[in-house]
Amino acid sequence: MSDTPMTADDVLRIAAYKDRSPALEAMVIAYSYHRVAGDLAQHLGKDANNWYCYATWTSKAVGESLDLSPDSPFILDFGRKMRVPQRFRRVFRAVLLTLLGPSYQLGLALANRAIFLETASLAVNLWNDSPDRFLRVSPESDLTPSPPAFLTDLLAEADPRYLKDAAQLLVEAKQTADPEARAELMFGACVALSAYEQARAQKALELVLYRPVRWLTRVSWRSLRSLVTRRRFPRFRLYAARHEDQPWLTRWLEGKWSSLYTRHLFAVQTPLSDIKVGRPLTAPEGVDMERVWAPIQNEKVRKLAEEFITADQEASTAGVADWVSYRDRMRFIVSYFRVYQHVGALYDLPFAKDVADGLAREMAHGLVPQAVNMMLARGGRKVYEYPAESDPDAFEMAHFDFEPFLEAIQLDPSAK
Repeated sequence: MSDTPMTADDVLRIAAYKDRSPALEAMVIAYSYHRVAGDLAQHLGKDANNWYCYATWTSKAVGESLDLSPDSPFILDFGRKMRVPQRFRRVFRAVLLTLLGPSYQLGLALANRAIFLETASLAVNLWNDSPDRFLRVSPESDLTPSPPAFLTDLLAEADPRYLKDAAQLLVEAKQTADPEARAELMFGACVALSAYEQARAQKALELVLYRPVRWLTRVSWRSLRSLVTRRRFPRFRLYAARHEDQPWLTRWLEGKWSSLYTRHLFAVQTPLSDIKVGRPLTAPEGVDMERVWAPIQNEKVRKLAEEFITADQEASTAGVADWVSYRDRMRFIVSYFRVYQHVGALYDLPFAKDVADGLAREMAHGLVPQAVNMMLARGGRKVYEYPAESDPDAFEMAHFDFEPFLEAIQLDPSAK
């Protein structure tokens, strides 16, 4: 691994590069998060985990789920969990690919790329003169052109105060000599960063989890009619519409499927084991729950944590009923941070050395986009046109360029 710290140019180059497969892109981002986590450890130590440790393993899991090849570990594991007999595995994969569609890969990859750009750009600028800005994908800024529909439909708004809080808490952590106080500040930064990025990813998560139901109930029969009439229809609007705006049958099936997936199929990947989110969170070996659940002393960190968890350990660590629920998801994630904060294995490289070396070379591909503060609005609103591909909502995402939608955002309006 390189001894040179990650820079804002590195983050921009990785996020803006368009010629990788979604799975490889997520793996490059996972390796980059690992690099950022190590860079922060030079300032904060490794007694407690920083947010980028967790992001490393999450992005690696995203990359595995985006591999839909015949030998995909994600599809094989999904088939085992669904108890699909070996002789039906090929049929199962074909059905799964139909239900997920290309927009599953591209929508999830787009959100992963945007969150990496925004959170990693904050981290690499922390030790400059002041942590005063981060780069943001800004679909509706005065400095950027009007966006295609899928961009606004896949990146939800999130409160930038969480990023300001995270930056300030990490700077305070560096200045703190007391290891326990530093660990609390780093925990607070983890909470703030996840509160931001989970809100940002909300729409993409809904697309990923709800798409199979929407294909079955709203798109499949329209596709057959479209083949006969040769008239296109707005598929992406059907996929990206709010759950509340769906017909009652679709809403009911979406709730049932999301709950089933959460309780029985979904797990958070860690270097120790996979955590099944539908079950109560338990402490790994060597972690004392009474100690990690001791009252938080720092007032700002305590208030951040109390937005999502309570002093009731059992209620806070309970299994998640529906992963689509932002509040329930954040409760579990914040509890996970608290329980796993001193599990040093999260700093480990999540790849074999030869794979990591290949990802390091892959990071260098591409050019750094133009300076974001020099962009001017161009033209009127971009009309989303559906190409003639079998899954039209996926085509433009596959060719999407972040560059016109990048903007530097001040964390503190009074900063110069």
